[in-house]
Amino acid sequence: MKLYGGIDPHSNNNVIALTDESDRMVYRKRLANDVETVLAALAP
Repeated sequence: MKLYGGIDPHSNNNVIALTDESDRMVYRKRLANDVETVLAALAP
């Protein structure tokens, strides 16, 4: 299964979204602008 992702950066947070080949939302989360937090969310 292929996944497609994007990050929408804002001044104090960002939204990470992943969709599959059928455009179904697999993951969507608003996170603080902290590198460790974002990396931890993307690790799995």
